[in-house]
This record gives sequence, structure tokens and C-alpha cells, in this order.
Amino acid sequence: MEQFPELETQRLILQEINTRYEQTYFEIMSMNEVTEYYGMESLKSLEEATQIIKSFKISFEKKRSIRWGIIRNDTQEFIGTIGLNNLTISSKKAEIGYELHPKHWRNGFTEEALKAVLNYAFTDLDLFRMGAVTFPENTASNKLLKKMGFKQEGELRGYLYQRNQSHDALIYSLLKPEWERLNKRKTYEIDERLEYKDHLSEIIKKAEREGHFTDLPGKGKPLKLGQDYMNPEDKQLYKTMKDNNILPRWINLANEIDLMKDDLRRLEGKEKRRKMKDINKKIKEYNYACPASLQRVPLTEEH
Repeated sequence: MEQFPELETQRLILQEINTRYEQTYFEIMSMNEVTEYYGMESLKSLEEATQIIKSFKISFEKKRSIRWGIIRNDTQEFIGTIGLNNLTISSKKAEIGYELHPKHWRNGFTEEALKAVLNYAFTDLDLFRMGAVTFPENTASNKLLKKMGFKQEGELRGYLYQRNQSHDALIYSLLKPEWERLNKRKTYEIDERLEYKDHLSEIIKKAEREGHFTDLPGKGKPLKLGQDYMNPEDKQLYKTMKDNNILPRWINLANEIDLMKDDLRRLEGKEKRRKMKDINKKIKEYNYACPASLQRVPLTEEH
């Protein structure tokens, strides 16, 4: 963990926080609605924000914590932070913490970032336990943790001190085997949901049955698509649409995946694993968009 680990999701980039973001970080952490259940007072000055950002870097270098800035992919806005606190790699444990600018609440950004960090913690860092400490009144965070598989272990009386008084705290934890089982089940549920009839494809197939495509240039041409698991109707549909420049999103994605696989052959080690991860993200997006019989299997280390 010498180099800061940058993570990416469908809508977010999680990256190291530097002084470029100190003004935005200060604005977020000076809001009482953000720090209400944070365990610390709202920031009063930009200098406080600067010092905290410096402490993030020092703690990472000493391998005591990792704090990511949450950046929106589309707007490049800094919208909050998420991190591993009390990190002890030798003991395989840490605690999760996060906050988000209120204008970005209720958009699923925290959940998206949390999934990426948990996956990194349990997979790349090989941690076994992830803890979380929350205010009992923080219903939104408590609900999210439970949704992600965390279990409430108990309540610590007078554990948090904020606003000149002590507060009780709830203790949550998530273990690596629980995370793996949860994600395996979710993968299965996604696979089940992918057994659907694509609306656009059904319209096109109906038009084909009624003869509207009979005279198109692509009709009747030999099919050389490979992939025996595709049924003949989808094969013909794919080729007819392709030959006539009718390109829905899933066809473009298929071409992108094939190009990325060509690049993969020239890579080794970490670069190859990173490229495989990018390809699997693209395959997941493709599987959501294409007809069921055209779905692709994610790459594994054997590829």
C-alpha cells in the first residue's frame, strides 16, 4: 500500500484528498446538518480543513487510515469523503466512516462509494472485520449499514462526545465471509433479473416476423458470429441490425469489450488485472443492455 489506491465506480471516482479540495471540504464540514451525527463539531475555519487534509496524508503514509475524496464522474465535483479509520492491517480490521454534501443526499452516492471501499478492504487489503460507530438517531446511516450487511453488535453508553455532551453509540460490524456471501447472492439475483425480454429487441423481432426487414441488405447473409450459446433469432437480429447501422448501446459495448480484450493479451501482472477489472465492469453494463442469450461471462484469472 505504498501508492494511494484510486477506486472507480459507475458514477464516482474515489481519490486522494489534497489541498485543491480544501475549500470544498471546509464548506461541507462546516455544515451542521453534515456534522450533526459525526462525532465532531463543525469546522470554523479553512485552516482547520487544511490541517485535517494534511492529517489524512500522514495517517495514510503510516498505514493507520485511508481517506478518499468522493468525486462525481460527470461534473468532477468533490461531494464528500469516505474512509477506513483505525486501520490495522496486521490485525485485519478497520472502521468505516463517510460524509456527503447535503445537495447530493438520496442519490445513492454513499452506497456506491461504500461498496467500492468494502470490496477494496476485503479483497485488496484482505481485512476480516469492518466496524462502524454511529449515533442511534442517525437512521439514514444505520439503515444503509444494515442494507450493506452490517450487524448491530450492541450499544456503548456515553461513547461519543459532541455539542458539549456525551452520547450513546451503536456498534456495527461486517465480516469478510458475510460480505462474500452477500455479494454472491446479489450476483445470483442480478443474473436472475437479467433473464428478461428486452423491450427494443421484442419490437424489432415483431417487425421482423411481420416482414418489415425482408428487403434489408443484412437479411439472408451467412452468420459468422461464433458463440454457440446464442439462439438463431438473436444471431440474425444482431447481424441484421449491425449490417444496417442500427446500433443500440449493447452492440457498441460489445465492440468496446472486444477491443479491450485485444489490449489484454499484451499485458501482464498488475496492469493485466486492472484491465480485466475494467473489462468486467464493461461486461456487466453490456449484460444489462443486451438480449439474454447474448450475455457474456465475466473474465477470471484463467483468461
